[in-house]
Amino acid sequence: MRATNLIPQTTTLMKLRAIAAASLLAFTVSCDKELTLEPTDKVEENAAIVDAASARAALNGLYDALQDGDYYGGGYLFYNDLLSEDVQWVGTFSDFAATDANRMLADNEQLLQNWESIYAAIGVANQLIARVPNVPNMDPADRDDIIGQALFVRALAYHDLVKVWGAVPMPLAPPTSILEAAEIARTPAPQVYTQILADLAQAETMIGNTDTRKATAAAVRALRARVYLFQQNWQGVIDEANALEPDFSLAPKYSDLFSAEGQDTPEDIFRVSFTAVEFNLIGFYYISRSFGGRREIAPTVTLRDEYGVSADPGYVADTVTRGAAFNPADPRSAWNIAYDARNRIFGSKYPTTVGAEDVHVLRFGEIILNRAEALAHRNNAGDLVLAMNDVNRIRARAGVPLLSAVGLTQAQVLDLIARERRLELAEEGFRWPDLVRTGQAIAVLGSDVAAFELLLPIPQADLDVSPNVQQNPGY
Repeated sequence: MRATNLIPQTTTLMKLRAIAAASLLAFTVSCDKELTLEPTDKVEENAAIVDAASARAALNGLYDALQDGDYYGGGYLFYNDLLSEDVQWVGTFSDFAATDANRMLADNEQLLQNWESIYAAIGVANQLIARVPNVPNMDPADRDDIIGQALFVRALAYHDLVKVWGAVPMPLAPPTSILEAAEIARTPAPQVYTQILADLAQAETMIGNTDTRKATAAAVRALRARVYLFQQNWQGVIDEANALEPDFSLAPKYSDLFSAEGQDTPEDIFRVSFTAVEFNLIGFYYISRSFGGRREIAPTVTLRDEYGVSADPGYVADTVTRGAAFNPADPRSAWNIAYDARNRIFGSKYPTTVGAEDVHVLRFGEIILNRAEALAHRNNAGDLVLAMNDVNRIRARAGVPLLSAVGLTQAQVLDLIARERRLELAEEGFRWPDLVRTGQAIAVLGSDVAAFELLLPIPQADLDVSPNVQQNPGY
């Protein structure tokens, strides 16, 4: 049911769990460039990476970690939307039901799997950062590129952790024993952010790759813009977005970003690539059973209505490629939301159940909206106009009416930007982190969420093997 590329489900591994497991895995690289991880009580100094070929193969394994069905292959994104008002549980998974109800417990198995998958990626990145500098006879530019990409992925993974869990364990090197790993404690969120920015600064000077399916210098700047947004460093967001502006533009059509096999667009900054063999679960979990999907989760009527459809439309979609009968005013709604022959709403942003669509981790549309929000927070008339200009770039591509900034207050502009983020980035895992970072989660969700639930619980299985890791308050 899960596409898990990296972690064998052995009894030992299940006992070790995330930090005391994923970061302890010594890996060997086979000749087919697939990364095989095995749990051990000691990590050998010369584990796997011995020459340029094995270093590159290990780098491929790092991107395999991002493909995991519990990370960018689906699970992590699902939870970041299920916790919000935009996506609902409609299937059979009890862990998804608890998440949708904002009643997360520390023993939620899918939460644990998301956590483990992120730390598995960090474990591989740490191995690369530690081992590649010692590989003999390696081209310096190639060495730097690999290390830089590993630093980028580590920064991405730690940001994915800190923005939903707060303080987290932060191993920066492969541990030498289970005992060492078990002694780790949580690092305060400000220090995690400091490390993220340090990793990105170093990565930017080292990466030579230009393929958007892997880390690039532009991806570093885009991730830094996102990190600055969470830190409320408005000028930093603006500066990074401005630096990206000359090299990127919006895809001509919104639908171009979600093609069945992942086509290149001028909007791509960093995407996780999938194929029918190395597949994601997103379309399968969203698409109606009538079209071969599982429909475990679905967009809500609340989200549909936000696009401008204010009453139950009773529309019927006769194909998964969006039936002509469902034709709301905002074309993004018609792409993201569909109805099956039984008039059940389902998510259609990822248009197949095959899972070969690429997942946009960083795209220029998000960067434009990040900048719009930062400009609005500067709260002067000129910046409010510029902020609305950015919003209108997104709306123009979507084919919806443009908005005027005349007479709008800062609060009104920020509300319009938040709404545009919601419509543009729906079903991409943004909504819950956006609600939390802007302080709107309780106002929007009301009694469905308590203040302590704005941070997720540390998985109990990790607490069981890491005595120095303390639970978030309230759980």
